[in-house]
Amino acid sequence: MIFEDFYKSTLLWLEEKLKSGNWLLTLTFWCVAVSIFLAFPPYTLLHEYIYQHSGVLDAWTFVHNQADNLLHPKEIGYGVFSRRNAVIYRWTLPFLSFITGHNIILIIFLQALLGIGNIYLIARYVYAQSNDKVTACLFALAFSNIFIGSWAFVDIHGYGDTFAYSFLLIAVLARSRALASVFLMMAFFTDERAVVAGGYVLLWWMLRKAYETGDFRFKTLIKNAFLGKSQIIWMSWILYFALRYYIGKSYFPNHRYTYDWAPIMLKDLNRYGLGSSLWTVFEGMWLIIGAGVLALCLTRKYALLFVLAAGFTVLISTAVYVQDVDRALSYGFPFLLMGLFILSKEASLPVMRGILFVAAFICVFHPLLFTMGFNRIIWVEPFPVRLLMAADRVFDLNLFN
Repeated sequence: MIFEDFYKSTLLWLEEKLKSGNWLLTLTFWCVAVSIFLAFPPYTLLHEYIYQHSGVLDAWTFVHNQADNLLHPKEIGYGVFSRRNAVIYRWTLPFLSFITGHNIILIIFLQALLGIGNIYLIARYVYAQSNDKVTACLFALAFSNIFIGSWAFVDIHGYGDTFAYSFLLIAVLARSRALASVFLMMAFFTDERAVVAGGYVLLWWMLRKAYETGDFRFKTLIKNAFLGKSQIIWMSWILYFALRYYIGKSYFPNHRYTYDWAPIMLKDLNRYGLGSSLWTVFEGMWLIIGAGVLALCLTRKYALLFVLAAGFTVLISTAVYVQDVDRALSYGFPFLLMGLFILSKEASLPVMRGILFVAAFICVFHPLLFTMGFNRIIWVEPFPVRLLMAADRVFDLNLFN
C-alpha cells in the first residue's frame, strides 16, 4: 500500500513537472545530473595519465600513435599481446585525436555531449511512440542510469564505445537511408562490435515493418530482412568488409590476431563475472525486455519472438568472447527500444507506466557495476563517496584501502 501511494504521488509530481514547454531539455538535464551524481567519473585516473604519465589509461597511447599515421601506427612499448592487433581498424578516436591535436579532454567532452544527445534522442523517441511525457521520463531516467547511459561520462579510458552507441542510435532513428548508411559505417569503424550490432538494427526495422503491415508470418519476416530499409544493413556490411579486406591486404599484410578465439567469460574465474554482467548491463530495464517477450507470447506472435530471440542469442554468445563483457552487451541496446515498441503496441498506458516505473526505480538505486577485464568487477562510486575518498587521500586515513 505504501509503495502504491508512492507510485501514484510520484506520477502526479512528474506530470506537474513535465508541463513546461521545454520539458524535454529539462528532463535530459536532470537525467544527466542524476547519472553523474550516482556514478561519478574517475577523473583522477585521467589526471594521472595526462600530468604524471602514469595510470591505467594505456589505450590513449595507441590512439595517439595511430592518429599520427593511421595506416602505419607505431608499436612503441607494446608486445605481441598488445591492443594493436585488435584496434587497427578502429578509426574514430584516432581521427578525433588527430584533428584535436591529441587533446584527450576535448575528446572526452565531445563524448559526454554525445551521451547527453543519446538521452535526449531516447526520450524524444519514447514520447513520439507513447505520446506520454511520463513514459518518456521513466524510460530516459532508467536508460541514463545503466551502463550505456553512464558510460558516456564514466569512460575516460579511451575505448570510444559511446561514439559507436551514438552512431548506431542515429542509424536506428534516422528516416533518411543515406544518413543511416553513413552512421552505420562510422559505427563499424569505431568498434567491430558495432558490426555485429548492425544485425540488431536489422531486427529493429523488421519489427517495425511487421507491425506496419500486420504480417507476422515467419516467411514474411525473413523476406523483410532483405527488402526495403533492411537493404541498408547488407550494403553497409558488404562495403565495410570490402574496405577492411583491401586495407588489410594493402597496409597490414602480416597482421594477425593474438587472441585464441575462445569464449573468455566461460573460462576459469571469469565465469563468475558473467552472471553479474548479464544483470548489470540492463539492470531494471530487463523488465522491459521481459514484458515485451510476455506480450508476444500472449498475442501468439511466436515467429517474431523466435527471430528476436535468435538475435538476442547472438548478442549473448558473442559478448562472452571478451572480458569487458558489459561494453559488448550494451551494443544490444536496440532490444530495449524493441521492448518499448512492443509494449506501446500491445499494452495499455497504465501498464507501461507501471513497468517503466519499477524499471527506473531499480536502475536509479542500483549501483553502477561493470566487468573491466580479468574478472575485475568495478563499482563506480557516487559523488559523495568520491568526496570521502578524496578526503581519505588528503588526510591519509586509509579508510578505502
